[in-house]
Amino acid sequence: MESQVNEKTPMVPVGDPGPSYVLPGHPPRLRERQAKQFQCCICTGLLSAFFMALIIAVTYTLWGPSVINFRNSTEANDTRITMEADNQLPTNFFILFPLTDELQTNWTIQEPNEEELKKALDAGKEALGDKEMIEEIILAPALNTPTFRHQRAVATTHVSRLASKRGYVEDHATKFLLEKSNNKRSYKKRWNVGRGPNSNLTKTDSIKCRTQGKYRNFDGTCNNLKHPRWGSAYIPFRRALNPDYCDGAMSPRCAFDGTELASAREISITVHRPSYYTDPQFTVMLAVWGQFLDHDITSTALNQGQDGEPIECCGDSDPKHPECFPVPLGKGDPYFDDYNLTCMNFVRSVPAPTDYLGPREQFNQATAFIDGSVVYGSTEEKVNELRSFQDGSLKMYVTVNNRTLLPVNENPRDGCNEADENAKGRYCFDSGDARSNENLHLTSMHLLLARHHNYLAKGLKRINSDWDDEKLFQESRRILGAQMQHITYNEFLSVIIGKDASEKFGILSTPEGMNDTYDDNVNPSMANEFAAAAFRFAHTLLPGLMKVTKELNDTEESISLHNMLFNPYSLYRPDGLDNAIRTAMNNSLEKSDPYFTTELTEKLFAKDASPMICGLDLVSLNIQRGRDHGLPAYPEWRKHCRLPKVDTWDDLSKAIDSQSFKTIKEIYKSPQDIDIYTGGLAEMPVKGGIIGPLLTCLIGDQFVRLKKGDAFWYERTIGQQKFTRDQLHQIFNTTLSTIICRNSDAVEYSQRYVMKRVSKTNKMEKCDELDTFDFEPWRMKQKSNKLARVEIPSDQSKANVIKN
Repeated sequence: MESQVNEKTPMVPVGDPGPSYVLPGHPPRLRERQAKQFQCCICTGLLSAFFMALIIAVTYTLWGPSVINFRNSTEANDTRITMEADNQLPTNFFILFPLTDELQTNWTIQEPNEEELKKALDAGKEALGDKEMIEEIILAPALNTPTFRHQRAVATTHVSRLASKRGYVEDHATKFLLEKSNNKRSYKKRWNVGRGPNSNLTKTDSIKCRTQGKYRNFDGTCNNLKHPRWGSAYIPFRRALNPDYCDGAMSPRCAFDGTELASAREISITVHRPSYYTDPQFTVMLAVWGQFLDHDITSTALNQGQDGEPIECCGDSDPKHPECFPVPLGKGDPYFDDYNLTCMNFVRSVPAPTDYLGPREQFNQATAFIDGSVVYGSTEEKVNELRSFQDGSLKMYVTVNNRTLLPVNENPRDGCNEADENAKGRYCFDSGDARSNENLHLTSMHLLLARHHNYLAKGLKRINSDWDDEKLFQESRRILGAQMQHITYNEFLSVIIGKDASEKFGILSTPEGMNDTYDDNVNPSMANEFAAAAFRFAHTLLPGLMKVTKELNDTEESISLHNMLFNPYSLYRPDGLDNAIRTAMNNSLEKSDPYFTTELTEKLFAKDASPMICGLDLVSLNIQRGRDHGLPAYPEWRKHCRLPKVDTWDDLSKAIDSQSFKTIKEIYKSPQDIDIYTGGLAEMPVKGGIIGPLLTCLIGDQFVRLKKGDAFWYERTIGQQKFTRDQLHQIFNTTLSTIICRNSDAVEYSQRYVMKRVSKTNKMEKCDELDTFDFEPWRMKQKSNKLARVEIPSDQSKANVIKN
């Protein structure tokens, strides 16, 4: 009988264990000594083993092993820790991308008449009034506690707060009508109330788009002239699958049988326990760029209290804010028990207005396009705050030793600034995205790209002295956005989903082909499942401890991950930026798997202090966010991606690694309950990539959309927005290493591809040799009135021909 190939088929024969990335084993045993000494050791060892086994058995009965460790274990051969699965994708997997989004469900209850609709909307307005009354009396979390910092890290703008009021009314009007109906949920399938009648609360402003210009609108509107709001800021996330809310309207997802799901924290400590296995091929810079990119294309707005203050959901005071959705902490929790806590703070995302009744939607505050909005902002108001309006440059803070840093933010309640640092004249920073201070490496990337914009503006000014500030700013912004696109698709995605998958998705650049793939029928808007689950996979890549590299091949100290969060003050030191960059370039990633460092599952946003204030659990927050957004369960997403079904435990055992299968089956009552985040991380990576089939599908689909659905994509061959061939050549030569070399303070050497470790094919090179950007193709030449004569070879007579 022939063996069947499935997602657990190994890449190499079973007899070959493949590359082992485990830590070194124990030292060899000592030679045998005298017989009496040997017997004594055996007796002592047996007694010790007995008591140790007893302790482990009791511990495992309560919580299971707290740390995954496959050293010297036969179980290692069954896991991804030492062996990557082939995970061959279905033969038709890459056909028909981007995937077709599921049609919105029709309204499932009786259509309300005019009077009933008015009563429902009045009920919604009353609910909004009640919420705002509660916000006037509740207290915010203490300043700079982990809860305070977390909510500041996920900043909500004034625009979102105002718009969410309409969304809140629409949600509660929908809930009012649903409760009045006799329509009950069938707990055998996904269900939501569907799209209902227009709310008529306000008339959405129509957008008038002129013929497409050379530069993007800051808010992303008018990228697509047929669909002006696609991909723009401040619109609801796109949904590939309809939401699965427990009440059909707005309550977070519940279990398949209608009961509560297991606590997100219980799943975190059972399935996503810590392990310490690095991936020697890739560097922390891969995760740094991933986060920077994520903040360019996604920004989920959270509910806030009065005047934009954070909300406390776990205090003793009553009443509680209606948008609280805290994570329950079970008795005996291995970490939070020491702090006598029973819940972890969690506030729901704000409801986005849709202008009709129906299930709850969430906001994306950022433009979906890779356009550098993380550097500049997604509104004209924010962009103008950051511009100097001199020679196209951005504002910078100049230090006493003439180094440039980001503009400072002196707000004492921004979640980052600390009084003792401010007293020294050191503040946190301002940028196009409010999350820029979240961790040191992220702040460093913001600084590098801001400096890079000014480098571009200065170079363009040098060869085009007659260009005004606006022209210099817009052209620099245009180049920077194009370079971000190129780095993302040719350095970042070729690692995440693999070069082979990137080619099959059709998203690798084609320097010689000038391949214009724009399609105005492709919606590039950000998918809810991408922002709330799939792209959060990168959190598993972060190591808990990093060696700080001060000079080339010189390591003197280490730093814990939690001490890098909201701590950008080292950038004020002359060597601060370079140390941060070298550290990200020289430290290996953790392996992409379901396991996380305790720096993220226990100490998130905590500060070393006495007494220690416990941190948050990022994994729990990620799982909770998916439920908050009504993301359907893991098996539904497998079907959407045309992957083999996992509706039964037997099906599931063929799709995920054996260790995860055991713990997932222990914690979930049914495969239909599994959260998309947990299921996606448990899959074994596809050949050539570091993530499994489902995440490859969801992430690949979004990036196909961001290329094909962007009228300003850098490889366009028609329109004012296109680059010339010579200009494209400079962009194609861009790597992240060239931007680092050009804009750091004193980094002199770098590997060409900084997201990969130094190797024979990725050697350290002098920065002078890497930095070859030439401004000459942007020199404005006098236009000729003569028409160029173009001869077209017969075999290219049907191709688009460009004469620059």
